[in-house]
Amino acid sequence: MLAGVWPAIRNWATERPADVDDRLARIHVLARVGFPNAVMVHAAFVVIFWYLEIWPLMIFNIFSVALWAGATWWVVVHNVLHRPLFYLCQFVEVPVHGVIATIYLGLAPGFFFYPLLTILITSILTFVSRPLRAALCVVFIVSLAACGAYVNAVGPVAPQSATFDAVLFAINAVMFSSLLAMLLGVFEWLEEVSEAELVESRRRLEAVSAHLAKYVSPQLYQAILSGKQESRVVSRRRKLTVFFSDVVGFTETAERMESEGLTELLNEYLTEMSKIAQAHGANFDKFIGDAIVLYFGDPDTLGPEGDALRCVEMACAMQERMGELQRRWKAKGLEHPFRIRIGINTGYCTVGNFGSDERMDYTIIGRQVNLTARLQAAAEPGQILLAHETWALVSDRVAAEPGETVTMKGIAHPVRTYRVVTGVPHQPPVIALDTPGISLRLDPGGMDEAARVEAAATLRAALGALEER
Repeated sequence: MLAGVWPAIRNWATERPADVDDRLARIHVLARVGFPNAVMVHAAFVVIFWYLEIWPLMIFNIFSVALWAGATWWVVVHNVLHRPLFYLCQFVEVPVHGVIATIYLGLAPGFFFYPLLTILITSILTFVSRPLRAALCVVFIVSLAACGAYVNAVGPVAPQSATFDAVLFAINAVMFSSLLAMLLGVFEWLEEVSEAELVESRRRLEAVSAHLAKYVSPQLYQAILSGKQESRVVSRRRKLTVFFSDVVGFTETAERMESEGLTELLNEYLTEMSKIAQAHGANFDKFIGDAIVLYFGDPDTLGPEGDALRCVEMACAMQERMGELQRRWKAKGLEHPFRIRIGINTGYCTVGNFGSDERMDYTIIGRQVNLTARLQAAAEPGQILLAHETWALVSDRVAAEPGETVTMKGIAHPVRTYRVVTGVPHQPPVIALDTPGISLRLDPGGMDEAARVEAAATLRAALGALEER
């Protein structure tokens, strides 16, 4: 039973009022601990000065008891830090007490404790500005010093015996040391509490951030956390490679399945595609039912060629993974497993925040986005269809064959298309260099063995000539 007394007292003393910040919470704790002690100390002084018949000091301490008792009643009973009473106690009673006690009793009993107490009080009143605290501290100490000088020159009004001075000095020393130890203990405990609250707040923030990260692309999430992304309606033009994919015959498949099975199947498909997209560094624009919209080139980019190549490689990986999923779904009894078609296009788009100041969406818009959607619709199931500019950027790395020139709704001119030949090994890259003194275009994939031997000999000879120079 006794083991729970101290935790109960500590919990009572550190009970935090509603709607206060950490600074006021610390002052509140000090008040709940310090004010009752001040009442008891001044009550003891009333008895002492009554016994010594020093009536002005007794009357002043009666006033002090009433003042501290009022402040204690508010902070203990109502859990409220009464500001007027708090200011009267700290900024009036304490320094005036020091002045009167010095004038009546002299320097010996406790004069040297009052400057220390003044410095201590003004240092912990964090809701008072630093300049004001410094000014109050200077005024109090100068006043005490003036009283000390006066008493040293004239003498105290009611001098006491050396024994009394020694006893009162010891009492003051014990009280000041106890107060200092109590404050240090309270501050140490508050520091532990604040650290625990900080850890808990950080844990909650990380949990919320982890949930929010699932609603935006990783790149946008990092840009927001780092402060690079502004939360205002603003957009910019960027050259992007845009990706559209859609499940062929989704409506027919949905009509044959129960909603629970369809939901599980769709989530599995979107999860697998999202993993591949994230592995290739794609920016998630949105899921539109069973359709996926991704893009490369903002906020991070590898240049038009690098972005286009990453996008096409991602699309090939998705079609390959779809083949594995189709076999798995058929093994589970699904008669018509999902098949997807993909369209990829490169061009200038408008990217940024669209909406209002209260609700906005980070997305891409523009003619090139619409063209990508039309490409996807024109593709065959299991096919990856490229627009001409995307094909031109990756033609030296990706096997593709010309498709039909398609007239699309909403697009003013016919669009040349190219079909990615999946499963065909990538050709070696074309090496191109055109600077003063040299013009070179080397296509290893277009050479036979004899041509490669001849080219290697020529390059070695050229290298030798460069080294001689």
